Amino acid sequence: MIGLRAVWTPWRQRPAVQQTSFLLAIDGVTNAIDYGFHIYLARVLLPADFAAAQTINSLLLLVLTTAAVMQPVLARYVAEANLATDLPAHTDFAIFRHFLGRSGLVGLAAVLLIWLGRGLLAAWLNLPETAVALAAFMIFIATTRPVVAGLLQGQRRFGWFGGMRLGYAVGRFAVGLLLISAFGLGLNGAIGAMPLGGGVSLLVGLACLGGLVWRGGTAVPPKYRWSASTLTLNALVAYAAYMALLSLDLVWVNRLLPAADAALYATAVLLRRILLLLPGAVIVIMYPRAVARVAAKQSPDRLLWQTAVVVSLPTVLLTAVLTLFGAPLISWTLGPAYAAAAPLLGGMGAAMLGVGLTVIWLNFYLATRPLPFVILLAGTAVLQLILLQTVPLNLPAVTAIFGLGGWLPAIGGGLLYWFWLRPTLEHSP
Repeated sequence: MIGLRAVWTPWRQRPAVQQTSFLLAIDGVTNAIDYGFHIYLARVLLPADFAAAQTINSLLLLVLTTAAVMQPVLARYVAEANLATDLPAHTDFAIFRHFLGRSGLVGLAAVLLIWLGRGLLAAWLNLPETAVALAAFMIFIATTRPVVAGLLQGQRRFGWFGGMRLGYAVGRFAVGLLLISAFGLGLNGAIGAMPLGGGVSLLVGLACLGGLVWRGGTAVPPKYRWSASTLTLNALVAYAAYMALLSLDLVWVNRLLPAADAALYATAVLLRRILLLLPGAVIVIMYPRAVARVAAKQSPDRLLWQTAVVVSLPTVLLTAVLTLFGAPLISWTLGPAYAAAAPLLGGMGAAMLGVGLTVIWLNFYLATRPLPFVILLAGTAVLQLILLQTVPLNLPAVTAIFGLGGWLPAIGGGLLYWFWLRPTLEHSP
C-alpha cells in the first residue's frame, strides 16, 4: 500500500501527466470508434463502394491535416495573449473571432469551387459525382474546426479539446448507421456522415465556449491578425506533403486499377493506419523537449533514439502479427471478401516503419529548423506522384512506391541531422 501511494501521489500532483493520460484515453476511445465505423462500412457496402469511401476518406484526411496547421498557430496566439499583462481582457476571444471568420470564408469558397467542378473532379478520381459533392461540405469543417480547437488548446481546456475529436467519431458513426441502415443510402450515406459528424464536433467545441466568446469589441493586436509566418508556411507545406505521401497512393489505385483491386488496396490502407496510432502520442511528448534542447545548443541524440525505439518496436510487432495472421484477422473484421489483401500487409508494415520515422523527423524539424526537411518532404511527394503517373501500376508496384515515399524522408531526415544540424550543436560552446 505504501509503495502504491508513493507512485500515485506524485502522479496526482502532476497536471501535465494527468492531462496527457486523459487525452491518450480519449484518443484511444476515438480511434476505436473510428475503426468500428470503417469496419461497419466494409461489412455493409459493396467492395467498389468501400474502395470509393476509403478513397474519399484519404482525400479528406489530406485536407483536414493540412488545414489543421491553424490549430497550433491559434493556440500559440491565445496562450501568449492570456499571459500578456498589457492586453485587454478577452483578447483571446477577439483573436478567435478574427480567425474563425476568415477561415470560414475560405472554407465556403472551397466548398463552392468543389461544387462547381464536381463533375470533372469525380470523373478524374473515378468516383460518383454525388459522393464528391457531399464530401465537399467537409472542407468547411476542415477550415473552421481547427480554430475552435486552437482556442481550447491555448486556454488549456484539454477535456473539451479531446471531446471535439470524440464528438466527430461518435457523430459520424451514429449518422452513418442512420443513413445506411435506416434509409438505405449506401455510399452516399457513408460520405454524408462525414460532414455531419464534423458538424457535431464543431458544435461540441462551440457549446463549451459559451456566449461570452461572441461578446465585446476588443480589437485584435496587429501581431495576432491573419498572417503567414515562416513557421506557418513551413508547417503548411510539410503537412500537405506528408498527407500526400500517406493518401494519394489509394487515390491512384482507385483511378487506374479495377474496382476489385482498389477494394483490396483500401483494406490494406485501412489496416496500415493502425500502425500510426502510437507515434502521434509519442510526438506530443517529444516536441517541447526537442525545442528546449536545440534552443540550449544541447544534442538531442538520446531523445531521438528513445523516440525512434518507442515508435519502431510496436510497428515491427504489429507488422509481424498482420503478416502472420492477416487473412483470418481481415476475414473476422472486414469480411472474407477482403482476405485476399493479406499478402500486401507485410510490405505495408515495412513502409509504415519508414513513415513512423518520417513523422519523428517532421515534428523534430518543425520544432527546430524546418526548411531543409520541408523541401525534402515536398520533393518526395512530387517524386511519388511522378512514379504513380508513369510506372505501370499493380498492387505490389503501388506498395513499393508508397514504401519509397515513407523511407526516403526517413533516411534523408537522419542524414540531415547527422551532417547538418548535429555538428552545430556538438561544436557550440
